[in-house]
Amino acid sequence: MKGAEPGSTFPELLARTVASRPAHLAVITADESLTYDELDRRSAEMAQALLAAGASKGTRIGLLAPDGVLWLTTFYAALRIGALITPISTLAAPPELAQIIRRSDVQILVGVRSFLRRDFGDLLTAALPELTTQRDGSLRLCSAPLIRSIWLDDAEGAPWARPMSELLASTEATAVPGPSLLPAVELAVSPADDAFVVYTSGSTATPKAVVHTQRTVARQPSVLASYFGITAEDRTMPLLPAFWMGGIAYALQVLSTGGTLVYPRSPAIDDVLDMVEQHQVTCLIVWHRFAELRAAAVDRGIDIDRVRGLGSPPRDPSGERIPTRRRSSPFGMSETFAIHSAERIDCPLPEDKAGAAGRAVNGIERRVVDPQTGRTVPAGGVGELQVRGGALMSGFYGVPRDEVFTADGYYPTGDLVRIDEDGYAYFVGRTGDMIKTSAANVSRLEVEAALHALPEVELALVTGLPDEALGELVAAAIVPASGTSPDAEGLREALRAHLSSFKIPRRFVFITHEQVPRTSTGKVQLFELRNLVEPSTEHA
Repeated sequence: MKGAEPGSTFPELLARTVASRPAHLAVITADESLTYDELDRRSAEMAQALLAAGASKGTRIGLLAPDGVLWLTTFYAALRIGALITPISTLAAPPELAQIIRRSDVQILVGVRSFLRRDFGDLLTAALPELTTQRDGSLRLCSAPLIRSIWLDDAEGAPWARPMSELLASTEATAVPGPSLLPAVELAVSPADDAFVVYTSGSTATPKAVVHTQRTVARQPSVLASYFGITAEDRTMPLLPAFWMGGIAYALQVLSTGGTLVYPRSPAIDDVLDMVEQHQVTCLIVWHRFAELRAAAVDRGIDIDRVRGLGSPPRDPSGERIPTRRRSSPFGMSETFAIHSAERIDCPLPEDKAGAAGRAVNGIERRVVDPQTGRTVPAGGVGELQVRGGALMSGFYGVPRDEVFTADGYYPTGDLVRIDEDGYAYFVGRTGDMIKTSAANVSRLEVEAALHALPEVELALVTGLPDEALGELVAAAIVPASGTSPDAEGLREALRAHLSSFKIPRRFVFITHEQVPRTSTGKVQLFELRNLVEPSTEHA
């Protein structure tokens, strides 16, 4: 492939795994299972269908579907032809859908009609009202000028969409593409080509569109699998949506090892545990609701010690359980394709490194700088983490490189850390306005903007509160508009039309302007705001 070293593109990664494990189960869902041979064939069929629909290397494809066979085969198909694919959150409200479709320059959208009582036909028309004027499935929208077609598994009653069956049948109805075209297209894919876009809310009101390359897609997953102990014999169930970086990373880790990926019908605890029991899941990736899930598993009589991530703590190479204080707390982000500082799951921290995330992962370069001066701080000093190399993103979609990286190629993360003389990183805090809740990043500015759009709100101040189960809880202090008396549930209901559910504040407190904690220059003191919100709060 243009002189590239082996294993530098997704088509190479997939071909290598299929060749070594053709009859092994690649994915199990509640409705169907595929071996690696079948996954190869199904993703090839989708890739050929996309080529027949006019897609090619660099085409922008949107994917709106839950974890499962359609998501996996479409994502892999796009990577096989060198398209740039954007997984879209199935939790997105109409304004978020419109923003992602426009900002990602989506040209072809593939998805499901509904999931968990959400009708994406209705949501898409709410996001892009011009769709209601389209009749032949060949789209021309001023509000999303690049989109040309939307393919749904059920297009009934949506004249602006085309049925998925028609897309998949297109290769049979025409002579294009021929059987030799897909292999030729795969050979044209380069390690430097951008592969996918994943959205992550950061410290601004506009979510960031992180772009990763083919080389990173091909090489980082096997490294991650070695850190998390995922093997070829594991049946791994990631309870992280595949439209987030964590879900993408685990799907690719399983592929890189030749193991089996297991997806439940829904994230409901009964659906999860049904699959754990029926399909002998050996590794469960759960970032929240752990205690509830574990208790339900025990009630069912499931042997939780045979399910890594649900039962007892991990063991070191000698077989001894690793105590909590000596377990690494991996540190990463979407921008670095998951972890950038960590230790292997079976590697206990040294006695004097309690609380550390760990050392640099897979060639990532790290430095700690003074946020004010930009000067590197001495080992052990606290400052902002900057990263370069390794699995770092190629950039933010549509944003000039010099607005993202420093002149010497480092990415300022906004995270406050210290790194000791032995290279172990410790998380201290964040310089920005990001709230980490249920393994997702939420911009407080985005939530504040949505609240300020409501007529009952004169001033909204959003912050994160520590929470044992969620990491942080989204909370808001509200100064009501004159003559109104909003309540928490009414505000939540109004926000549901504009924000994903995980972004909606779990707690509210209603205050006056005089109660807003400010500095002498009028700047809101976020730390004092947390103290104000926490004691007298209306709970979800």
